Amino acid sequence: MFMKLRITYLLLFTAITGLFTISSCKNEIDIFAPNTDVTVVYGLLDADSTLHQFKINRVFQGDEAVPDLAKDPTVSEYPNLNAQVIEFEKSGSDTVPTGNSWTLEEALVTNKDSGYFYYPDQKIYQFTGTISSKKIYKIQIDKLDESPIVESSTILIDQTGDILIKPIGLNFIGLGLANTNGPLEEIKLEMVMPVNGKVIEVYLDFTWRDEYVDGSLSDYQTISYKVGTYTSSQVPVNSDQTVKVNAILIPTSFYEFIANKVPVVEPGSDIKQRIPNQEGLDNMPLKFRYIIGGQELHTYMEVTSPSTSILETKPEYTNVKNGVGIFSCRSSDFTNSKMSKSSWEELVSGDITSGRNFCDAVNGTSPYSCY
Repeated sequence: MFMKLRITYLLLFTAITGLFTISSCKNEIDIFAPNTDVTVVYGLLDADSTLHQFKINRVFQGDEAVPDLAKDPTVSEYPNLNAQVIEFEKSGSDTVPTGNSWTLEEALVTNKDSGYFYYPDQKIYQFTGTISSKKIYKIQIDKLDESPIVESSTILIDQTGDILIKPIGLNFIGLGLANTNGPLEEIKLEMVMPVNGKVIEVYLDFTWRDEYVDGSLSDYQTISYKVGTYTSSQVPVNSDQTVKVNAILIPTSFYEFIANKVPVVEPGSDIKQRIPNQEGLDNMPLKFRYIIGGQELHTYMEVTSPSTSILETKPEYTNVKNGVGIFSCRSSDFTNSKMSKSSWEELVSGDITSGRNFCDAVNGTSPYSCY
């Protein structure tokens, strides 16, 4: 959810919702109100990145069918605007500019997936620069039409240590997904939320490459199993405050995920074996990956997610002044992991993933040894 730049068009049907007026003396329906330019902003700042990209559009309006308007970039994109990101810092009880600022430049994305809106080309805005997790950032957008400046501010995620603290020993004995009786019922994960973080998505990546009968090797292939999305009870505001988040990994579901994503090796195939491993690492095919979002992003996600009840009317939410959308922060990190001996055995010969020719890189005496 957080790894792709995307635009959530709030108020998508603003142009038609609430604009129907029926006169008691007329049979005509007037479906248009005077044009109102509503700016939509989507931007997430990451202190670990140097390229920062934003989507800045306007809610489209027109007298054509909505699907036709959605496919026309000229009604959604601004032909010209001035936008910048300004850096601030705390000075006592005040917030003052540091003197650093960046002008957003237009850029073209040429590989946008097909969908309701126009594709594959879309205009975005970006700047290149080093930003600090200790500072505050404000985006300001001037539409050059004498309308109020569109603006918003955000703090950044500040990671000060390891996120995953339990289970321990992942780089030594490996992650224990199974024992001699098969996959474990569950594995409890304990994590530390970074400073200013509120929500965390956890993935477990599995990497391998195929070895063919002629001795050649394929490129590394990775699949990502989503463990879940978790929120902290509170947002830590400094490194002295430890806020822990608990998650549950279901090993059976993980092995089933691998089985669904990796095809069985059929008789006569030129695949000799599949070697679980990451490039440049020794017998470490697993990677826990974390995507962390701030408080504003978490609130935005909750409010704009689909309602699960026909009785619930969700409110609109934005932290953008004179516009809609979200300007917030995110960060990411990972922990590489080995697999325990029993976990390897379950992968190569267990009922769920057997037939996929995975080999065992830790048990040298195994009949399925990689060597």
